[in-house]
Amino acid sequence: MKIYWDYSEKERSLMTREDVSNLLDTELMTKGVKKVIAPVLKPIKDVKVETETWFEVDGTFFKSAEQAQSFLALDPRKSTYEYSCGYDYRYACELDPKIEQKQLYSRQALLNLSTILKENKASKEYNEKVTNEYEKQMKEVNRVLSEVWEDYYACQEKAAKHQAVITTRNEYLTLTKQDKALAETFLSKVYSQKEIQEADKWFEEEEANA
Repeated sequence: MKIYWDYSEKERSLMTREDVSNLLDTELMTKGVKKVIAPVLKPIKDVKVETETWFEVDGTFFKSAEQAQSFLALDPRKSTYEYSCGYDYRYACELDPKIEQKQLYSRQALLNLSTILKENKASKEYNEKVTNEYEKQMKEVNRVLSEVWEDYYACQEKAAKHQAVITTRNEYLTLTKQDKALAETFLSKVYSQKEIQEADKWFEEEEANA
């Protein structure tokens, strides 16, 4: 059994994406990572809950703006404390006088739809749990697979770089009427000796079999 890393860099660069994909399950197996299947999520029923209009004064709600205004006219206070003095030293302070109109769900509507809402709540909690577990497992899978794909693209990039050297050499050979020494002189003006040597080494097996 050959795994992805058993192939040479050149062999890996010549693979298609399909070739690499066919080796991914084996890669996971050899790394001790289980293949993950996306969970089947429970459906969430579409439900519309009736709302009511309320008027809020600093956390207290009233059925009308007039009631809220009357409440504020009583100069109500709330218990609070100064952080620097400590929680034990509480005192009465004014409420925020702002009146805000807000929409809240109808309690009776919630009671009437409680069965569906409870089912939806349970389904959401289940979906969140299995999704989090799936994402956690996928992180490990992606870590392993990303190593393969990153190497694959690096090998292709390296192959393209080496091929560019060989292609340029062939162009120069044509321009110099197959004068190898002259072609190499011009080639060395474009690429370093290291780049040329690496390209020759990359294709040496291919040239030997030509």
